[in-house]
Amino acid sequence: MNVREHTKEANIKRVIVGRIPRGEDLLTGIREICEEYEIKNGYITGLLGSLDTGRFIYAIPNEEGKIGFVYSDSVDVEGPLELLAGQGLIGTEDNGNLSIHLHMLVSDKYMRVFGGHFVDGGNRVAATAEIVIHEIENAEYKREFDNQTGFKLFKIK
Repeated sequence: MNVREHTKEANIKRVIVGRIPRGEDLLTGIREICEEYEIKNGYITGLLGSLDTGRFIYAIPNEEGKIGFVYSDSVDVEGPLELLAGQGLIGTEDNGNLSIHLHMLVSDKYMRVFGGHFVDGGNRVAATAEIVIHEIENAEYKREFDNQTGFKLFKIK
């Protein structure tokens, strides 16, 4: 691996703490926080709370995929859901729009645990979603098509 091609030294610029209230879509709320505080690059270190609904995708084996798997269609899970843990990256798409890459674990009323890459829409906050975001400086996450995997991935700039 060419380490310098895939890494860059960065600094934590600031920490934003907050909550996304009941009824809001989780990813929309995260985007609103980032826009309000002008965060273009960072990471979500903590995300806890509850959801009425959850929408995510996950990796499934598929020999037609460039590296042996593809992502599922989005799956909707009805709540109430306990948001056990969440973390993610904040960067920009190759077109300049804000991009949130969020992975979470949730449990349902039967204590079954679901996890994956949570996607826009369908993630309505039940009671609260408490979040900690670290903004970074001196490095950027840019989501671009990756020829090796066939996926759009964050590249470090």
